[in-house]
Amino acid sequence: MSKTDMRFSRRAFVAGAAAATVGAGLAGCAPGATEAEEPASLASTSPEKTAYDLNAGEWIPTTCNMCFNNCSIKAHVVDGVVVELTGNPDSPIGNGHICAKGAAGIMQLYDPARITKPLKRTNPKKGFDEDPGWEEISWDEAYDTIVQKFGEAAAEDPRLNMGASMVAGLIGSVWRSLTLACSFGVTEGTSSDICGAGIHILEFLLTGDGNAMPDYDNVNYVIQFGTQAGTATRHGFNMTAEKFARRRSEDGLRLVSFDPHMSAGAEKADLWVPIRPGSDAAAALAMANVLVHELDLIDRDFLVERTNAPALVDPKTQRVLRAPDTNKSLYWDSTDNVAKPYDECTSPVLEGDFEVNGVACRTAFSIYRDHVKDMTPEWAEEITTVPAATLRQVAKEFGEAAMIGETIELDGKTYRRRGAAVDVFSGISRHKHSILNVWSILNLNNLVGATNAVGGFIGFATRCHGWADDNPTAGFDLSIWEEDGFIECNSLMIGAPNSFYKIIRERDYTPTTMGMLDLQPLSEDNHFMHMSMANPDLYHFDYKPKNLFWYACNPIKWWANVEEQVETYRQMDFIAGVDIYLNDMSYFSDIMLPEACYLERYDVLPQFYMNHRMTGSVDTPWTLAAWQPVVPAKDGAPGFIEIYAEIADRAGANEYFIPAVCGLYRVKEEYMPPTDRKLDTEEFIDAVYKSNIDEEHGLQWFKDNGGVYTYPRKVDEMYIWDSETAGRIPFYWDFMLEAKEKVEAKVAELDIPWETDDYIPLPEWRPGVEFYADDPAYDIFPVYYTNASNTDTWTVQNAWLNEVNEEDGVTYLIEMNAATAAAKGLASGDTVRLTSTPGYSIEGKLVLTEGIHPECVSSVVGTWDAQSKYLTIAQGKGVNLVNLIPGQDPARMDHIVSAFDQLIRVKVEKVS
Repeated sequence: MSKTDMRFSRRAFVAGAAAATVGAGLAGCAPGATEAEEPASLASTSPEKTAYDLNAGEWIPTTCNMCFNNCSIKAHVVDGVVVELTGNPDSPIGNGHICAKGAAGIMQLYDPARITKPLKRTNPKKGFDEDPGWEEISWDEAYDTIVQKFGEAAAEDPRLNMGASMVAGLIGSVWRSLTLACSFGVTEGTSSDICGAGIHILEFLLTGDGNAMPDYDNVNYVIQFGTQAGTATRHGFNMTAEKFARRRSEDGLRLVSFDPHMSAGAEKADLWVPIRPGSDAAAALAMANVLVHELDLIDRDFLVERTNAPALVDPKTQRVLRAPDTNKSLYWDSTDNVAKPYDECTSPVLEGDFEVNGVACRTAFSIYRDHVKDMTPEWAEEITTVPAATLRQVAKEFGEAAMIGETIELDGKTYRRRGAAVDVFSGISRHKHSILNVWSILNLNNLVGATNAVGGFIGFATRCHGWADDNPTAGFDLSIWEEDGFIECNSLMIGAPNSFYKIIRERDYTPTTMGMLDLQPLSEDNHFMHMSMANPDLYHFDYKPKNLFWYACNPIKWWANVEEQVETYRQMDFIAGVDIYLNDMSYFSDIMLPEACYLERYDVLPQFYMNHRMTGSVDTPWTLAAWQPVVPAKDGAPGFIEIYAEIADRAGANEYFIPAVCGLYRVKEEYMPPTDRKLDTEEFIDAVYKSNIDEEHGLQWFKDNGGVYTYPRKVDEMYIWDSETAGRIPFYWDFMLEAKEKVEAKVAELDIPWETDDYIPLPEWRPGVEFYADDPAYDIFPVYYTNASNTDTWTVQNAWLNEVNEEDGVTYLIEMNAATAAAKGLASGDTVRLTSTPGYSIEGKLVLTEGIHPECVSSVVGTWDAQSKYLTIAQGKGVNLVNLIPGQDPARMDHIVSAFDQLIRVKVEKVS
């Protein structure tokens, strides 16, 4: 394709995809082809004549990877060249829509900055001021070097090797972990600070699914804290945007956004509530106070029937009273006026004071009621800066919209019907006390009975009976923790049974890796490794990893201050990376393996089992969408499946690796690939499809039939609680106290520092590390946000998206409240320096706005300003707000879920 052709299509992209599809969640749905239309209509988003024949070539279905949502797309290929990308109208994953990132994927495919051959460093000195001296090498040399280095270290101690990967290649990240474990016994690994650590855990506990959402098909009132779901970002964005836009335009769904910055969600909300960063829990608790104490607008039946709010608690110990023989929690039965195990109690009492075997006790809800009594809107106003009247207004609207007491009949069964939901995401979790923050907010859903209700707050995919008639292979379900009747969860993505209650009860708690997950029974994130690697003596580790294998990520940039990370990785002996670009991390790598662009490779089950990034509803069937190459890979660059299969084969690990990966994908014995040779990609994908669907639906079927398979979703797969189905959720977290006791015993034995203050049974707000100022000069909080064009991908290096960013007058700049700027003598266009309390600083150009809290400055994404000269477009673009944060201070960690506190104070000075 000529440069002229590329430029011509770029104009169509800006006017069409960027204008229409990015706005899908804002004002309406982007146009998409219908099943009755001819393939040429897929290009209908282009408002001007294109430089190619729409009827030429072929439209090949595949999957997008311009962010982690993995929407279904079609590629128009003419004479072996991809000339346009569109949404695939035949797939519910995206519903035929494509966002700006997806439409611009063509520029990644043909980016001359891509690497397509293995490279070896020739300059042993590592640093941004050093030229690595990259030299092309053979694939044999590259693989053999990696296997040799990791094998030698593993022979000494497998913990000397570690891995790193994240959302840009989420499925490949799972494969990375499995491959290194099978080949070299690697158990160490780390990930980015962007993860919503506290979010997933709360959603596991409340819905059984680590990803949850408002039931967009039926909800009428949504409050968002720290998320722009349906307007700019979040899992299943294109799907959510369509639902959200339709419900708002047709049915008057009301949106309230609590956000320090007027991002897309706040901009299109019915009410934007600018809130001081790190104070969201206080706002939520104040609204709970209004619902409980001022309005008495709570769902008492739900609290009695679906939570442990009636559990009897000893106020002295804070522990739930339990039956001596079964350890089941005791409730007070008003029928017999006696304490009984919860599952024998016919008429539980929600509130009251009682005596059981000489012990004075109260119900958990009575304790909660007193707990929030002083958390008034006036109390919260001082913390959040949100007017008390606003908090009362939102609480009242939310409670009234909840439709407490209503039911609905579906498939002959009775379900609770609610009309309101509170939603959260990682803007809330990236703080100290992460789990307390999320818990405080999502507990509002519990108070009005919206959790797991039709029209309330539900899991993306909490239950599955299978993807074909008479084949439950892909299925998963919820089990029950019998001591309290709580639903247990299934692991995110893979849908494997999991129980945090069992983990708390049975874990040894002795740390086995630097991730310290053994001391965090409610965590699934390895973030604490950043602390222990920086302070191994503090935690009594007698080793440090010396080899790193990173995949599709940028570890040098993904955790706080870059220079701190530089020192961490500069000390390592050997680093191998897999990416399509020589990013900043490549400056500290010894070997770089190129991965094929997503349009040149295979993947398998990109949504996995729990449909991690596919929003669910009764009208949205289970969908398997092919991810296949649409053009040959440049220079034969392999995809991640080929890379990991090759490493396992050369490491002599096929007998472990192949059964492990087949177990991950539930491959049936009759389809198992042989273990005496390297895993074949197409053979493996064929086996996965046939095992989870049937013999007819193998890889060739997908190639011949449009690349999409669907199977109807049942009502009880989407809504887990009809009136007859058992299950509760925790309202009073007695298990936190059990965990605290065990964690404290272990850290005392190990003589290591560890925080346990957040192991409490009821939610509350607590300030982050720098919520209050020690020095009045540091009076500004930097916050970053995402928009629909820039999130979780390589977009800064994309020529089309970069042009959009440069032209919008905001994205690459630092936003400041106009009144705050005036008080400081600053104006739009000024270059300013932000200096944080530890002394780290960044510079950027200022733009003034009314759409930001007066105590904040903001920028998109927050991790830009690439140093790599090989990123020919991205180098130096945007600002890196995260660089202001110290990343190796354990005081910044939430010690329950390994969330990282990004709250930092800065002073702002004019440079020019």
